[in-house]
Formats: sequence, structure tokens, C-alpha cells
Amino acid sequence: MTAKIVTPPWTGSEEGSKRPTIDAARRRLGGRVTAPSAMAPGSCAHATLRDGTTLPGVVLWATVSHVDLWFDEGLARRTRAESVVPCTEPVPTRLACVSAEMRVFASLGEGDRVRWERPSGIAEGCIVEKCRYGAIVVTRDGKLVAVGFRKLWPVAGLAVA
Repeated sequence: MTAKIVTPPWTGSEEGSKRPTIDAARRRLGGRVTAPSAMAPGSCAHATLRDGTTLPGVVLWATVSHVDLWFDEGLARRTRAESVVPCTEPVPTRLACVSAEMRVFASLGEGDRVRWERPSGIAEGCIVEKCRYGAIVVTRDGKLVAVGFRKLWPVAGLAVA
């Protein structure tokens, strides 16, 4: 997902109806995180699809009733929790990058300073709202931006000698 500037709507304003809202950004990012995932984000799992095919995927988020998985064709799908089992083997090579990116994202929390990739370069800000597949971040100049998990990483802390 590319970073998009998100501002609150201005009630009754024609301009506000043309701008994305925080609620729209939150929905696009899977909704706000209010409880821990039922399976470790970034872990590998096998999902049995409706057609009987079993595919490996990377766990993005899980509840007791469903699991959101990233498959190697670059698609994220929501599957019933009963059709998903954790992998006993390592993450397949073709999914390793997404798995690592999700594990890094899972380690972040609200209030953390982060960086992300923009077409114009690297940006920096602070997570104000963590969602399932990304975060709403406030930039140094006060703008709110929706950033997907694949483009987000922590600002390195200062080393102490």
C-alpha cells in the first residue's frame, strides 16, 4: 500500500467530502488493533481453501473465528480459523520477505517513532493508531498518513556505551 495523506473531514464542507477520512484509512488497514492476534503475525500457516487446495501463507492477523493470510501471489485473504493450521516447516522462501516485514510491523506499537518509504524519499513520524495491516502515522509537520505494514519500520534507537 502506498502512503496516502489522510485528514479528518470538515463537516458540511464540500472540500471535506473529497478527502479520505481517518475511518476510511482505518478500514483499508484492517481496523484498529484492540486485542492481540490469536496467531503470531508473520508466522507461516497452511490454509485449506473452499476448493480443497491447501496453500502456505503468512499470518497477518487472526481472531478465534478467522485468519487473514498473505499468499505468494501477493493476495491477502480472510479464511475461517478452522481451515488454518500452523506450519511445522520454515516459511517458504517466496514468502520470507513478507513474513519478515510483518514480524517487524508486529513489534511496533502506538507511540513508536517510525520511518516509511515515500516516492519522494524516506519520511519519519509517530504511530498514533496501529491497525491490523498498517498504521496511521503523524508526520513531523502534523499530517496524518496511512502506511501499510510493508513500508513501515522503526526508527533506530541511540546506542548507549
